[in-house]
Amino acid sequence: MATRDNKRALKVIRSLHSCQQKQAGKIDVLCRDMVSAHREFSTKLATVNFVASYYESLLGCTGLDDLQDTAIRCIRQTVKEADAAVFLLSENGFDVHMADVGVSDPVEKREFQHWFTREMVQSISQMNRICSLEQLLRMGLQGSPAILKTISLAALPLGQFGQSLGFVLVYCPAHRPLQTEELSRLAAVSVGLRKAIGSFQKTPSVSSIQP
Repeated sequence: MATRDNKRALKVIRSLHSCQQKQAGKIDVLCRDMVSAHREFSTKLATVNFVASYYESLLGCTGLDDLQDTAIRCIRQTVKEADAAVFLLSENGFDVHMADVGVSDPVEKREFQHWFTREMVQSISQMNRICSLEQLLRMGLQGSPAILKTISLAALPLGQFGQSLGFVLVYCPAHRPLQTEELSRLAAVSVGLRKAIGSFQKTPSVSSIQP
């Protein structure tokens, strides 16, 4: 009789232990989901705050050069050790805009001008995604290997619906590579920046207005 009761008790204990393990597993999964959801929410909130701050900064710009300087400064403030250059298509080629020397080792403007062709700038502008260094090399990037091995870079297109405007080249020292979250945050403001640049390009300069 006692042996039967012991076996029954042992069976109950094993059943309870199994249920406890299953419950602990469910709690563990729930905790991981909550942490992941919190991280995702924090990332989205940071992006929203950045976009709002970025657009607010652009509203105070008075000209195209000022706009590009402001865009580059915002990138420097948002991405640690980053710098940027704005490539805009022109009638016969493209222009490269670089603000004053940033926190990264500077790359000279004339070097950037030799890295790309007008056709490349146009093709990058029409891409619907961020272009990595590997993609840029496949597209024909002619950057100096001595410099390319020292930096991490990506291009943020500024074109839409077949319209080519240009792109923003963001780069960091190689020891501090660009992160996906950082690039996604910058890509979130590319639409507003594109519209702002287009607006200034359509606005005639004071010198071109006849009295």
